[in-house]
Amino acid sequence: MVEDRAGVLNRISSMFRRRGYNISSLAVGKSESAGLSRMTFVVDGDAKTVEMVVKNLHKLVEVIKVADISEENAVSRELALIRVKCDVATRSEIMQIVDIFRAKIVDVSQDT
Repeated sequence: MVEDRAGVLNRISSMFRRRGYNISSLAVGKSESAGLSRMTFVVDGDAKTVEMVVKNLHKLVEVIKVADISEENAVSRELALIRVKCDVATRSEIMQIVDIFRAKIVDVSQDT
């Protein structure tokens, strides 16, 4: 959890860059608490590297809470927004593919 202010992501990513840590994945969004954002990092490295990342994050003023969840059970999902141009004939085929992969159609228009 970090303070929801401009520049916080830059300061945190700069710490990663200075220390030479590689970020495999990064997700940032508002949290359930006003004024705070949730940042989720996936860091490549052994247990010692992860421990050092956690310690360095704790040193940053804007960081409120750090948790290493690498040993916890987790569900991982990916998100992709894909725009598909199709005609009426292929629309039903695309909808079947969406069902097979448990995807979700967000919007349908005349030609997409």
